[in-house]
Amino acid sequence: MAEESLREIIGIAKKSKWNQIRTFLKFIIRNTLKRNANYTLIALDVSLNGKKQIRYDKIIKNKEEIKDIDKIVDFNQLSLYQATPTANNHINLSQNNGTIIVLAKYWGPGFNKLQTFDFSVNLDMLDHPFFTIGNGKKINCSEILKIISNGTDSLPKSKKERPKKEIIEEKDVEIKDIEAYFFEKLTGKNAIWNGEETKTFHSWKAKTKNKYRVKTGKISHYKDKPTKQYSVYLDSLINSKKIKVEKPKKKIEKKPLTPKKDKVEITEQYIFKILTGKNAIWNGVETKTFQNWKIKTKNKYRSDYGKITHYKGKPTKYFSLYLKSLIKSNPSKVEKPKQKINKMSVPPKKNNKQELTEQHVFKKITGKNAIWNGSETQNFIKWKKRTHSQYQKDTGKNPYYNQKLTKNFKDYLVRRFKI
Repeated sequence: MAEESLREIIGIAKKSKWNQIRTFLKFIIRNTLKRNANYTLIALDVSLNGKKQIRYDKIIKNKEEIKDIDKIVDFNQLSLYQATPTANNHINLSQNNGTIIVLAKYWGPGFNKLQTFDFSVNLDMLDHPFFTIGNGKKINCSEILKIISNGTDSLPKSKKERPKKEIIEEKDVEIKDIEAYFFEKLTGKNAIWNGEETKTFHSWKAKTKNKYRVKTGKISHYKDKPTKQYSVYLDSLINSKKIKVEKPKKKIEKKPLTPKKDKVEITEQYIFKILTGKNAIWNGVETKTFQNWKIKTKNKYRSDYGKITHYKGKPTKYFSLYLKSLIKSNPSKVEKPKQKINKMSVPPKKNNKQELTEQHVFKKITGKNAIWNGSETQNFIKWKKRTHSQYQKDTGKNPYYNQKLTKNFKDYLVRRFKI
């Protein structure tokens, strides 16, 4: 059995091959099923032992229940889903004009019976993509191009095991020094000194791995070796550095750093890290703390403004502005003691300024915080509404002008609450 890795398969087969495809499904479930990670099976317009049903739902908890798939004779749509702490396995089947289309993405071993599909595309995180055309033999990328251009069957097949072994051996040699190679190319410094990694090289590796995980959501290493995608990413760093060297003056004049910062601030991951000081992504997966924070922030935004937070999987313009406002409303705790220590004569002036804000007045009279986790508390919101309505009733004036407290309203707060 091949070693486990992330695999993606796109398969096309005639309806007559349903038995082979069913064997393929049972193989994946049997080798990826875990005690605390069940499979959810949903089938639409399904025929079970000759009886038609609009919908069929099943939770596969053990290997004996895998046999229930044999009951399915026909279907329109069929979906299998499993969520684990390290991966989400998903298999989707549909029918179109007597053709079964299979989309499978799972973390597990390879399926060696290559005659399952009439045509398939197979992606493996640890190997090159390959194709099958139902004859039980693998076709590599160069051969599939020849088949397409010539319109003929596969050319005489040289045993593909030998070149694959050679490629793997070459990769093993490159993997040992690949990070050191790119580090020296990018910085011009030695990665190894006296047989040991330098501190600069060690910190560069950690920084580059974290940046790759945040940017792509994928792991950088598998079994202590860089993945193929991560190697491509390292190579792209050299190309991007060449571009920067060619036109440094234009980039400095146009100041491209400002829009980049704005784009970073819009992401929920960046806002979460600024507010909490914690990482949103760990080992290529979102942390539970970050997921809970996202749900809480979205619900609060919807309840306060009644608008959607995302459109086509991206934060809306107004939600991005709302996320930025969380940073402004949650000042860092480090800045306040620095200002008090550096200027001993300033505290009374700062206190006078704080007395004129609604947040300070609320805390002064109630002893409670107006801001919690970057958002106004419900008690503070209710207090503001009552105070504003009472002020308008007493004076007939608005408490704000251009979204700032008026001087009259500030005096009113001082008089009323005797601050």
